[in-house]
Amino acid sequence: MLKLETGLLIPVTWVSIGSILELAGEVMDNSFIEQAVKLLVGARASHQRLETLPVECRPETIEDSYQVQDALINRLGLQVGGWKVGATSVKAQTMLGTNEPFAGRMFKASILDSAGELSMADLFTPGVEVEVAFCLGHDLPAGPVYARDEVADAVRSLHPAIEVVDTRYTSGLKAGIFQIVADNGAHAGFVVGSGIADWRGIDRQGIAVKLVINGEMISTGVGANAFGDPLDSLVWLANDRSRRGDGLVSGDFVTTGSCCDELGWAKAGDIAIAQFDTLGLVEARFT
Repeated sequence: MLKLETGLLIPVTWVSIGSILELAGEVMDNSFIEQAVKLLVGARASHQRLETLPVECRPETIEDSYQVQDALINRLGLQVGGWKVGATSVKAQTMLGTNEPFAGRMFKASILDSAGELSMADLFTPGVEVEVAFCLGHDLPAGPVYARDEVADAVRSLHPAIEVVDTRYTSGLKAGIFQIVADNGAHAGFVVGSGIADWRGIDRQGIAVKLVINGEMISTGVGANAFGDPLDSLVWLANDRSRRGDGLVSGDFVTTGSCCDELGWAKAGDIAIAQFDTLGLVEARFT
């Protein structure tokens, strides 16, 4: 069923690009941003995937992509509870066709404690990433260029975490960096474990991690896979958002990129466990 802005529910069997725009209750205009947002909002509302964004509204630069993402977040009207950083390894950057990380918002409604449940009714082909996350203890406002120590001083705690990634595109992550960023960086869920306040002495680069799904070992890795050091991933985000006029806020979670060498894939009934040798474990359940 598709819920329109009017509140009406209608049955959906197959939705074309044109009909998604129609069902979203909007008329396509000349702005590529508006066209792209209508399609992405419509795809979310109908739980239908797009093959791709049409050429006329497909972002061709990272700046275009963030404009679409910003407008999408505004249109969805969901409360933001943090940020994700993606493409923090050379392997991920090569797959997406980029040479730098990217950012996406995490919604408060999608932030779960360990053993939290994610409904497959909201997902397509969810990927599971083992990540190190930070919770901020004070703001990092837009404007300044932040030194590493300044960013570290803003951290309240360090956490083991799982990020769930998913996209509105039939090609998934192969849609490429610009379309992925436009679709809020493929963020679909965040499951977080207990925080460590006295985190500075932890060898973040050397944290050994494992991803286990239904008792089967899927992948291993280390903290250094997240931009060399998860803290450096946070520093990158703080400065990237600062120059874009959108700072970080106390209480935000920031998840810093996959530590594992391979992505895991989940389906209904699966239990994914992220194991950290120094941080404990986190569990995500797919229902």
